[in-house]
Amino acid sequence: MDNNSQLIKKNHEDSFLKCTSGAIAISMAIMLPVIFTCMAFSINQAYTMRNRAMISEATNEASLAVIAIDNKNINDEAKKQNRKLALNYINYFLSKEIGDDSKTDANLLRPGSEINVDYDEDRHEYYIAYNQRFNEFTEIKHNEYEKPKPVVVGNKTESYGNTRKYLIYDSFDFVFISDFSASSTCQYSDVNCNDYSPNNNAQRRLDYMKDAIEDIIEKYKDYSQYQFALVPYDIGVPVESQTKNAAGGENYKCSVMYKMKEPYNSVNYNFWANKNVAFTYWSKLKKDNVITDYSNTDNYFPNHRKLLTYFMDSSYYNYYAHIIGPALGLEYGSNKALVDEGLCTERTRNQDRAEYGLHQYACGKDINDQPEHNRGLIHSEYAKVVQLFDYMFSGDYDDVHYSFANSKTVDIEGTINTLFSDMERNTITFERPISPVIAEFSPFMGMCQSPLYSNNLMNEKMIGVKKVTDDIYREIGDAKYVAKFQSTPHLIPFSNDKDHNNNILTSLKKINWKPGGGTDTMTALLRTVPVIAESNGNNKIMIIISDGKDDKGADVLRDNFLDKGVCQAITAGLRDKQNFDRGYIKSLAKSAIIYYIKLNPNASNLTTDAEYEAEFGKWFTKCMNGNPIFLMEAKDKKSLTDVINKVIEIETGKFIKKNQTES
Repeated sequence: MDNNSQLIKKNHEDSFLKCTSGAIAISMAIMLPVIFTCMAFSINQAYTMRNRAMISEATNEASLAVIAIDNKNINDEAKKQNRKLALNYINYFLSKEIGDDSKTDANLLRPGSEINVDYDEDRHEYYIAYNQRFNEFTEIKHNEYEKPKPVVVGNKTESYGNTRKYLIYDSFDFVFISDFSASSTCQYSDVNCNDYSPNNNAQRRLDYMKDAIEDIIEKYKDYSQYQFALVPYDIGVPVESQTKNAAGGENYKCSVMYKMKEPYNSVNYNFWANKNVAFTYWSKLKKDNVITDYSNTDNYFPNHRKLLTYFMDSSYYNYYAHIIGPALGLEYGSNKALVDEGLCTERTRNQDRAEYGLHQYACGKDINDQPEHNRGLIHSEYAKVVQLFDYMFSGDYDDVHYSFANSKTVDIEGTINTLFSDMERNTITFERPISPVIAEFSPFMGMCQSPLYSNNLMNEKMIGVKKVTDDIYREIGDAKYVAKFQSTPHLIPFSNDKDHNNNILTSLKKINWKPGGGTDTMTALLRTVPVIAESNGNNKIMIIISDGKDDKGADVLRDNFLDKGVCQAITAGLRDKQNFDRGYIKSLAKSAIIYYIKLNPNASNLTTDAEYEAEFGKWFTKCMNGNPIFLMEAKDKKSLTDVINKVIEIETGKFIKKNQTES
């Protein structure tokens, strides 16, 4: 019985399967294609979403690159540059494809893809829209003749691929280290010009540099967290003097910051700045083998003691007779007028004149500066100054320029090691005689000439003559150049004055810049250290603006300093807490950066490291550590204003939603 029941049950189950197998087969035949289609659709959707996410992220990265160069889509070439840059980023992000610089933006665009880079000038925003055609991950065909349909995927343009330039609301101090040498009078387009060229009018490099600096300060003057300073330079940095010259006009000083080698670290440069060391006479004696070593004091004392004093005393007389007297309206060449005016006194004792080597007339109100009252100082330092003059002007040294601070006299490592600890001791400042550039009036005649050009004490005519004639002296006197002398240009440091930016802007606008002299950029950068060390900002930016042509000899000194890491020593020192704790710097910097803007068309469109090195030299390889982002070029006022703006604005930008308001 039990066996029969089991058999019946088994037969029943078998019969059910036999009866329903057809229905299951039909259901599966209907459901499986639907399931596979849904799965394929889901996979394709996921694949599309993945591609859209990748494209969106890629356009974000591309937008950061585009805003970093910030060319503002200014012309067709700039638009192509932006598309090419964006496509290189996108292609690498999507497929690890490394771009070939020889390819154009059109070559980089994949078949069926589109890209658009827009710029909103009012909002300072870039928008990148990109789409690319992808084949389906899983092919879905409704019939065997149908081809798979490609899917076009793009970024979500409201939220991705958009960046804005914006200002960091932190405190910033900017120093413009501005080239006032003779070559800044050249036209921008004349790459071979390195001479004084006063007739280029508004095409001069200096003019658009001045206009651009004024525009920048005007734009940011009301930002309380931004402050500006100016360090003008030729060979040395001119600074203001609190004294008046003997004709009633302003005086000015010349300043450098170096640790000098012995014995030049003990020279009283301010005393010697207006003395005639009569190098021509001593060089003749050396040529005749009467003396062999300029630095040997025994060459001058006691045998030539009276003569060297007479040279100095005579130059005092000539200065008052040829420059100060006529500037005050006195008759040119009249000794009586000089005496009656109280500018000079006559020495009537011929014996005293013969004994001490003095001129017939003692001229000069500052009696403490007279040679006859400083015999001890003259005895101890005269030979050193003659040797300095030999280095500067004999033409026998290829590695020396027209500065007493040169490759023969400067302690390079000592200067770098004491950049902050010995700033005051290493800063050498002397009062510059208000006169044409001749050796009779100063052994340091090659330094800080730009104020002389700005006040017409030097001009094109004077450069062309070997000797200053009576006619030139009369012209200087009749025009009252000395009596009306203004200390311009001069260093303008940071201050605590709430109207500082307005004051510096007013100062710049009221003066007419007429540069002149040689170029010594390293001296300017080092003299900037005491200026930036006294600033209060959390971020300290030094901007060198120059045509880049340092004088022969100055280029040797510059490269020696760059090789020794002077740029890194400056920026690191401003961020050094120990320097702050010891009072060497006024505030501890969060960041400290040096930029170099070159006013030369040869510096445009550089792409390779070799090109940057050829144009910027060790400013690129040593100062910037091979990073070209800190090296820029400008060709006119607008381009210079743009690159300075680029420095002031944050470099990378900020992601935004399209049309979002400023926060």
